[in-house]
Amino acid sequence: MRMSSIMPKLPFGKVLPLIAVAAMLGAALRPAAAQDWPTRPITIVVAFPAGGSLDFVARAIAHNLTDVFGQPVVVKNEAGGGGAIASTSVARAAPDGYTLLVSAIGPMVFRPLMDKTSGYDADKDFTPIIQAADGPNVILANPKLGFNTVKDLLAYAGKQQNKISIAHPGPGTMGHLCALLFAKETHVDGNLIAYRGAPPMIVDLLGGQIDIGVPSYGPGSDSVKILAVTSDKRVNFLPEVPTLKESGINVVCSTWIAVYAPPNLPTTIAAKLNAAIDAFLRKPETAEKFSRIGLHALGGTIEQLRQRAASDRAKWSPIISTINFNPAK
Repeated sequence: MRMSSIMPKLPFGKVLPLIAVAAMLGAALRPAAAQDWPTRPITIVVAFPAGGSLDFVARAIAHNLTDVFGQPVVVKNEAGGGGAIASTSVARAAPDGYTLLVSAIGPMVFRPLMDKTSGYDADKDFTPIIQAADGPNVILANPKLGFNTVKDLLAYAGKQQNKISIAHPGPGTMGHLCALLFAKETHVDGNLIAYRGAPPMIVDLLGGQIDIGVPSYGPGSDSVKILAVTSDKRVNFLPEVPTLKESGINVVCSTWIAVYAPPNLPTTIAAKLNAAIDAFLRKPETAEKFSRIGLHALGGTIEQLRQRAASDRAKWSPIISTINFNPAK
């Protein structure tokens, strides 16, 4: 039997008030749901493989949020496309606070500027939550080549007719941009090789398959030869390692890491997340833990993250426009 045959027919004048009541109930329930959040497990999607800096930060935050909210917070690595795969996935997720993204300056600033087919708009398709950390990129060398300085590397490149392999963590990452700028400044005709993050790159450096790599400093970096840091000044956790500027190469770049959510996340949930993560990042023990792998714990407001991303887009956009970028390399 069809439902319409047994439902009473109401006059149109009585239907309108019922619709209005239903709408008010729905509006009342939405804030209540946000107030009660979280009531089930949360997933943090990481834009790069396990074992790298982003993974380290995501797992530290996940552990803390599990304690704060009393719900499991699990980490899921979705590597590929220089962070584009994870970014696209989270941009299309439900804005309910149960899916978060730990990403970096590359996917959130560079990739959309370099590649108009990236599949997402970093400014419109995410809700910013908080800046988590930042740290310098490094020039890593194949230890089998015996380099001790950037000068040694350039001398080797000259003997190879300036053709060397330069690896980076993925298309559109800060490492990719650093590699391009390094090649441009040194006039090296580098064969750029894209990896799915720093860990597999370091494995190949140790195995002698590639000449140099340009990731952000992180777990595993000390296992190969570090020739230089790309910060403006030397860093306290690598005091003996010179900057590229000290070697006469005017390249300065660093990688920041941040937490995002899908677009249109309720402001109450975004505020809860920001407050909880900010308190964690401001703890002295968090700063000490992060510094062990070369990261500076940040924190701050939602607006500070939004402003930093906007500032970096304005800063790097004209530089990127002068570089021949191939999203497949």
